[in-house]
Amino acid sequence: MSLKIIINGLTSLALLFCLPLLAQTTLTIHNQHNQALKNAVIEIQTQIAAKTAVVTTEPLIMDQVNKSFVPEVLIVPQHSAVAFPNSDDIRHHVYSFSSTKTFELKLYANKPKDPILFDQHGIVVLGCNIHDAMVGYIYVTNNPYTYLTDEKGQVQLPIPATEIEKIDVWHANTTGDINSRQSFSSFATKTELKLQLPTQQPKQRDSFEDVFHHAQ
Repeated sequence: MSLKIIINGLTSLALLFCLPLLAQTTLTIHNQHNQALKNAVIEIQTQIAAKTAVVTTEPLIMDQVNKSFVPEVLIVPQHSAVAFPNSDDIRHHVYSFSSTKTFELKLYANKPKDPILFDQHGIVVLGCNIHDAMVGYIYVTNNPYTYLTDEKGQVQLPIPATEIEKIDVWHANTTGDINSRQSFSSFATKTELKLQLPTQQPKQRDSFEDVFHHAQ
């Protein structure tokens, strides 16, 4: 792979949210058992001049692979569209009861005709009417400083800790309801931040609708 391609790729990612390329703060999220939290969503309130999340011109992708949503958690700038291709060799019936976005894509293979527009800020819980174990999440945001933690529960922030006013953290297994976020502040001058978010084991459900009892 050429250096030019690598640089162009990094530049494109930075332009998506109009942020500089160099990370300045390492943030780690763990639970009360000191276990790293993958797929935690981080929203930063900062002293840097306010911006809005850049609406994507092409639909973002929430795929269906091996009876799972891929990715499990997708961050979507408000007023952007999401396509729901089906990469499985079986049909799926995708829908959501969430108040942020209620929709239904009836039984289909390959991909539905049109992407879905997400125009309200909030959490959207996804499921499949055919396969109850399929659960995914779309986090719709108007904040350009929104990030997703990796396997180590970490994210590199291109923002000095001294310019961070507040950090809101969301995770699907939070101890509150599905819309709950925990806020943190007072970060002094640290370049490495470690925050604890209490979580609970996902409760076994009898049907897909049980997930949405906490999503309203």
